[in-house]
Amino acid sequence: MHEGAIAAAIIQGALEALEKEKVTAAKTVTVLIGRLHHVVPDVLQNHYRLLKKEYPALRRSRLVIEIAPVAITCRACGKETEIVKPEFACPGCGSTGIDITGGREMHLKEIIGAEAKVRSKKAK
Repeated sequence: MHEGAIAAAIIQGALEALEKEKVTAAKTVTVLIGRLHHVVPDVLQNHYRLLKKEYPALRRSRLVIEIAPVAITCRACGKETEIVKPEFACPGCGSTGIDITGGREMHLKEIIGAEAKVRSKKAK
């Protein structure tokens, strides 16, 4: 289970963003995680709930998880598509010459604090 490590990284990133922006406490921490990471949201929520208790700035915060779909771009016809099934071929022309353009992302998207909204830079 890698959700524990992800929760720890979310907390570290949130604390750094709060400190940088001089915000004392977070209400909401929003993360964007690509579907290809195979994160189980409930497990991630549980890890976050347990770990945040150690940090006064996050104790009352809520974790919001947004899952980004897997997206591909066909090199043959240029069609951009979100895929649901693990079929990595262009639905337009059938070509398997594709580039994965979404579903791998993982970053803090936004932190809403008591004093201000903090937007975090994308990072992997």
